[in-house]
Amino acid sequence: MKKIILTIIMAALAAGVAHAADVSIGADVASAYVFRGATFNDGLVVQPTAEISGFPILEEYGALAIGMWANFDIGDYGGTLDNNQFSEVDYYLTYSLPISVLDVGVGYTEYTYPNGGGDADREIGLSLGKGIGDTGLYPYFNAYYGVDGGVDGVSYLQGGLAYEVSVTEALSLSADISAAYTAGGDEDGWNDATSSLGASYAICSNLITIKKIHS
Repeated sequence: MKKIILTIIMAALAAGVAHAADVSIGADVASAYVFRGATFNDGLVVQPTAEISGFPILEEYGALAIGMWANFDIGDYGGTLDNNQFSEVDYYLTYSLPISVLDVGVGYTEYTYPNGGGDADREIGLSLGKGIGDTGLYPYFNAYYGVDGGVDGVSYLQGGLAYEVSVTEALSLSADISAAYTAGGDEDGWNDATSSLGASYAICSNLITIKKIHS
């Protein structure tokens, strides 16, 4: 069943290139890889992404997006990692519900570790959010539940506030603050608080973005 799900995601990615309206490719350059309060690399990393959206679905039925995300380690985290390799490659599906008063999405993510990082982790998610007028402010709430692997049975609840402003047609600046609570793992309670600043520059419209993020 696990291989079937991954095969469906990969097939949809391949098919989407030919049939979707929007294909975006990007790369984040970060001074560390920190995920949900845990540091996986305190050195330089590059995190490429690819997403396909705009599938031919009627607007009243919502919107589907399919994507991939990866972490490429430049630093070796004090010799504990193999540098210049991908330590993680994730595949995801998201579906945005056709609700006008609130942004609502559901999704599935498969976390894989191609260089001996263990078995895959799998989780489902729910996202809620709503922009505040034209202020650029976006409060949000995300809930994730692990269905397999090391996150099996673990809930991760995150609330936050994002801000984004366009400086030029290609350049935008962003900021984000969030706090999260976990339940069902080794220890229930507040897990992490995160703040970040970012800049995004579109090399080609709707094609490639490069970001540098500091957390």
